[in-house]
Amino acid sequence: MNAPDGPPTQTSRRNFLIAGVAATALVGEAATPAAAQTPTAAAVPDKAPPAGPGPAGSPAPLGPQGYRFLSGAEVETLTAMVDRLIPADETGPGGVESGVLTFIDRELGGQFGAAARWYMAGPWAEGTRSQGWQLALTPAQVYRTGFLALDRWCVGTRGKRFAELSPPAQDEVLTLMQGGKIDLAGLSSAVFFDLLWQNVVEGYLSDPLYGGNRGMEAWRMIGFKGANPVLTDAVDLNGELYQLDPIAIGA
Repeated sequence: MNAPDGPPTQTSRRNFLIAGVAATALVGEAATPAAAQTPTAAAVPDKAPPAGPGPAGSPAPLGPQGYRFLSGAEVETLTAMVDRLIPADETGPGGVESGVLTFIDRELGGQFGAAARWYMAGPWAEGTRSQGWQLALTPAQVYRTGFLALDRWCVGTRGKRFAELSPPAQDEVLTLMQGGKIDLAGLSSAVFFDLLWQNVVEGYLSDPLYGGNRGMEAWRMIGFKGANPVLTDAVDLNGELYQLDPIAIGA
């Protein structure tokens, strides 16, 4: 599966993920789709997604499956997507076992999902990646619209929901999404893919405090030391490898 910056091969996963972090850092806090979108009326829910921060900014209550935002069907679809984007191999853990779903669910069920701190009053004109969010939908609405429309497209063209397709068929669909070749009820599939990929990389390499990067295994894989406040022991080292376990914010 080709992600925006190149395929994550077994031998280059570290460099690939580091490149992904660099790309994410350039776009800042807000996800930045490639082009502005004003989806058709069918793509924009009548109301904002029910999951979101409460009146006092508290997170949405957990659903019956322990998720704040994702429904059961959405969990199945996202699990299949993440498993294809960052599969487990001998280099390191996959995105699913690293907790990427938990990270994305918390983000969509909070201020990020509701675009609570963004300017969302329009007008909605085509912009550049450096101009921030150029979409009438919130991130939560992009995911909700995208998941539903994608499954409908897969059933209509492949006879099965995305999660039920074979891995090669899933890769084919993700490649079409990345290239903007699928119409998701008026939402560009490239916009949905870009947002999804950014959030998957963020969840894979975030501090475990936010639900992803379980056990800090992704940090160990790329040699990142985490939130270590003191590296005094390394000052006098000359040409020696400094071995140190990563430390999380909540440690």
